[in-house]
Amino acid sequence: MLDRVLILLIVLLLSGLTFGLVAGHGPWAGPELVGVSQTHGVNEGDLPVLAAWAFGMICCGLLWRRR
Repeated sequence: MLDRVLILLIVLLLSGLTFGLVAGHGPWAGPELVGVSQTHGVNEGDLPVLAAWAFGMICCGLLWRRR
């Protein structure tokens, strides 16, 4: 039970950090690849963040199914 609670906390933390990094407009964001609205889009700098999030979600999924 405690394992699953910790996995859910990791999922929430990773998702929150990813949202914060993708929503920000840092100087390292790079050129826009896909526009979502007139002021927001997916930038080149978002790709490593999204890849790390996906890897973290896969790991959490594997841990969840481990039992």
